[in-house]
Amino acid sequence: MSTPATTTLRPEDYGAAPGLADSTAAFQAMMDDVDRTLRRDPAGDRGTATATVLLAGSYTVSRSIMRPAPGRAQGLTFRGIGKRASEIVMTGAEPLFVNADRWMGVRFYDLSFRSTNPKSSYLYSTSTGGAQDWGWTNCEWRGTWSYGIGLDGPVATSNLNSEMSWDRCHINGAYDKAFLWSGMTPSIQQQDQFLNFAFRDCKVEYDWGDALRFDRGGSITVTGGSWIIKGKRADGGPSRFFYLPTGVHADSVQNLLVEGVRFEPRDSINQVIDSSWRGQIQFIGCTDDAWAFKTASAADDYAPHRYTNPAGVRYQGCQLTGRHRYTQTAAPSRQAIVYDQCARTVTGRRSKAGFLDLQGSYADRIRISHRDDRDGIS
Repeated sequence: MSTPATTTLRPEDYGAAPGLADSTAAFQAMMDDVDRTLRRDPAGDRGTATATVLLAGSYTVSRSIMRPAPGRAQGLTFRGIGKRASEIVMTGAEPLFVNADRWMGVRFYDLSFRSTNPKSSYLYSTSTGGAQDWGWTNCEWRGTWSYGIGLDGPVATSNLNSEMSWDRCHINGAYDKAFLWSGMTPSIQQQDQFLNFAFRDCKVEYDWGDALRFDRGGSITVTGGSWIIKGKRADGGPSRFFYLPTGVHADSVQNLLVEGVRFEPRDSINQVIDSSWRGQIQFIGCTDDAWAFKTASAADDYAPHRYTNPAGVRYQGCQLTGRHRYTQTAAPSRQAIVYDQCARTVTGRRSKAGFLDLQGSYADRIRISHRDDRDGIS
C-alpha cells in the first residue's frame, strides 16, 4: 500500500488485527515502507527514518519483522502506550528483529515482547560497523527464548554492535543461552569491539538462564535495580547474572562496574558472577542477601561469586552472602583483589577462612586484601 501521509506508522494501517490473528505480513509491509521513505542524511552517508512506529495493542507474529536490507540507516523509533498494553508476541523460531549491519540509533519506548517458542530470539545483530546505538526505555521481555539479544559479525576494522542501553526495563522470562549474548562467534577476534553496554535501574527478575554472557566484548555498567533469578535450569546447570567465560580478550574491554544493585540468585546453584576475565571488575554498594537466613553449614557450598585467574576485583561497601571462590591455575600477574568496608550476613562466613574459597595449583599466591572490614577481616 502507499505510505500514509502521517509520520506515524501503525501496523493496523497495513491490516494487522491486535489479538490472536497473525500480523506478520502487516509488520513486514510496514517496515518495507519505513525503508522506502528513508531520507538521505545531508551530513552523512546513511538514510534517516522519517516515521515513528506506534504500537497500541497486542500483536502476534511468527517471522522476523525487521529483515536484512541493503544500505545503512538510522533514527528509527518504536513507541508503545505502556508495558503489556503494547506487546509483540513471537510464535516462530526466527529472531523477531534482524539487524544485518544496517540500523543504528534505534529506540524502543513503553513496549513488551513475549515469546511462546523456545527457539525464538528477540534480536540478532550482525555488524561490520553499521549496527550500533540501540536503546530501550521502560520495555519488558517475557516468555521462553533461545536468547534475547545476540551480537555477532565478521572481521571488521571499526567498532560494531556497540553503545546499547536499557533504562527502567523489566527482563523476565527464560533464556537458554542468555538475555544479552555478546560474541556469538568468539573465534573472531574483532568481536572484542562489542563495547559499552549500560543497564540503569532495571528490574531483572527472570526464571532461569544467564542475564549477560560475554564470550567477546565488554565494558559493562550496571547501576541500580533489583536482579533476581527466580528458578533454576531443568538441565541442572547454573544460571548466572554475569557469565564471562574463558577466552582471549583485549585488556581494554574487560571492564565491569556494578553499583547499587540488590542481587537474589535464590537457588544455591545459581550465581551472581562466573568470570574468567583478567580486566577490572567492581561491585560498589551491592547486596546479595538471598541466603542471609541460612546457617553457615547449610551455605558451605553456596559460592555465588566465582573467579578464575582474575586480575583486578574490587568490592566496596557491599553486604555479601555465601563464599567467594577464586581458582588460580596460573601464576598471578598484576593481580589485586580488594574488599573495602564490606560485611557478611551469615555468622559463620565472617572470617577469612569461612568467607574465601581458594582453589587451584596457585591458590597460595592469590593476592587478596581487606580494608576497614566490618567483620574485622584483615
